[in-house]
Amino acid sequence: MQRFFRWLSRVATLSLTAVFLAPAAHAQDEVLQYGGGDRELDTLQVVTDTSFTAELVENIAGSFVEVETVLEGEESPLAYSLDEDDRERIESADMVIYQGLGLMPEFIEAAEARDKADRVVLTDRIPDFRHIETDDGVNPHTYHDPSLLQYAVDHLTIHLKERLESVAGEIEGNRLRVNIELQSLMRETEGLMEDVSRSERVLVTDNDVFAYFAKAYHFELLDVTDEADSEKAIELIDRNETPHVFSVAGAGDGAIKEWLEANRGETIPESVGLADPLTGLWLGDRNLPTGTYIGLFRENVSEIILGLKPLPEAGEEAPAE
Repeated sequence: MQRFFRWLSRVATLSLTAVFLAPAAHAQDEVLQYGGGDRELDTLQVVTDTSFTAELVENIAGSFVEVETVLEGEESPLAYSLDEDDRERIESADMVIYQGLGLMPEFIEAAEARDKADRVVLTDRIPDFRHIETDDGVNPHTYHDPSLLQYAVDHLTIHLKERLESVAGEIEGNRLRVNIELQSLMRETEGLMEDVSRSERVLVTDNDVFAYFAKAYHFELLDVTDEADSEKAIELIDRNETPHVFSVAGAGDGAIKEWLEANRGETIPESVGLADPLTGLWLGDRNLPTGTYIGLFRENVSEIILGLKPLPEAGEEAPAE
């Protein structure tokens, strides 16, 4: 019982913690006066692929950049097609910054038409052995692991300091802050996972968006659209009494829900449910904690833990450890 309430306290802390990467304000003027001194600095016009990239750029470069994002809001990057306005923005920006690893192929193709000095691929410095390989190539969501995101932070900082040389010191300070926050997130998550036994660490879903999370925190991720994974999911759900399976907003096309309805009460217990959706393809509203990478990561961790270790109903005893 004591162990359960310690876990509950951690989950509550996870949900309420307000320490997250606050996005820097967009520059209001074309020319900024820096630090009260007499140096004038032209704002760097940057175009990014997704909101994840945009937030990272803003956190490192602050008000010295003005960022436009091709893919805003709750829209999946997995099958996005550029329009003429997108292509014009990519062509005319001072710098184009994007994830790479095959995410948004049309964006990558348009960006690669730019001079190499005017574009940054965030994942270029991630060691190949850290990539998650699939039948179709590298899993494009690999770098959402906070330990790998630090490679992107360092790589991006180098390029921004070259283009914004007069404020390189401030950009370097932002790099240190962001990496410290990512390291803190890793330690926090590892601590929370201490209350999830290895046998409980099973993510049954219908896509591989959270493969990076499974690899980082020793989960088994099973995609039920694969026949072998589907059979193994049934086996593990029965053996470990797994209470929930997981969907990811914008991915899977509802296959996990169909699988659950087809198997529940037949090959898996009637009690198995569908957890609240995880979010891994876009950031939430900027006015909410989920509008930042760290805030969203914490929210997903909370949903995973609650999905695998649901709170007892009112009047019920907490499960014995």
